[in-house]
Amino acid sequence: MRWFLVALSLGTMPVLAQNPSPPAQVAEQNPLRLGVELYALGQYEAALRVLERALKENPGDPDTLYWMARAQLKVGLLNPALENAKELVAKNPRYIGGYMVLAEAYVALYRASGDRERGRDYLNQALSVLRDAERVSPRYAPLFAQRGVVYLYLGDLDRAEEAFRRALALEDTPQVRSALAEVYLAKGDLDRALAEYAKALEKAPKDTSLRVRYATALLLKGRAEEAARLLEEGHKLRPLDAEGWYTLGQAYMALKRFKEAGVALENAVALAPLRFPAAYYYLGQVYLALGDAQKAKSRLTVAVRLEPRKAEYRYQLCLANEKLGDKEGARYQCQEALKLKPGYKEVEEVLKRL
Repeated sequence: MRWFLVALSLGTMPVLAQNPSPPAQVAEQNPLRLGVELYALGQYEAALRVLERALKENPGDPDTLYWMARAQLKVGLLNPALENAKELVAKNPRYIGGYMVLAEAYVALYRASGDRERGRDYLNQALSVLRDAERVSPRYAPLFAQRGVVYLYLGDLDRAEEAFRRALALEDTPQVRSALAEVYLAKGDLDRALAEYAKALEKAPKDTSLRVRYATALLLKGRAEEAARLLEEGHKLRPLDAEGWYTLGQAYMALKRFKEAGVALENAVALAPLRFPAAYYYLGQVYLALGDAQKAKSRLTVAVRLEPRKAEYRYQLCLANEKLGDKEGARYQCQEALKLKPGYKEVEEVLKRL
């Protein structure tokens, strides 16, 4: 079952106005404000430089230390972020943001860890920090949302569900609704997942990523027409990204709208050439359905190069070669497919006629 962990924004300070070019006077008078604005714009390295200066001007300021730790996490400075978060909690035990960024740091270390047991220890430390945070602020919704994320990483779906539901009881946000939907996906409860995605989308209709996850779940349910409509509507609000086009292409394929599927999937590979090997595989099928074996071969060749151990990819390339009259090329690809998947009936049938 395909499912995604969401990145929850768990800040304790409001995000300031996202001005593309903050006035120079603001930078001189309030580097913390500028640092937060740069962070909100996704300019994390620039934000970190400004926040380091802000901390020099105001040593020990908890807000500055909080945002600096978050910026360090964004640029991959995990250990410095961890140390700053620990310092923040030690010196400001009533400051809830310190516990939140410390828990985030442990989760980041887990994600970067190649040692499974060590990684689990990081997650347990994150849970310990969040228990301390609950004593400080027992009705802080992002705390329970972060706890749900940790339990998802631990594979404890029941506790993850409980944590996300507690978060929703305190503050109903589309991010947490979406996270709860992913819990239900992991549990195989597709209907409840779809219900949560629908509620989340009502609150955040312009969230393209949310639409893509919702559409993916609709495809799993066999509701391709709804998935396509959902993404088409989203594209009118905000242009689709590579994953959006890829998912829309799958929906069109399920509906046998091959020309539209081709356009969508070509957009996906143009935006992210290496991210979706399966897009080239689907494009091969699209062009075969449209009677363009040469384009099918071109796209399927890329699919096989990217994922050479996929028997289905080689089978489709075999068909494209056969259509082009290249019996030797077709025979080779079908033989390779059969090595990867012994007993592949469709491949055996093609080899008989070759």
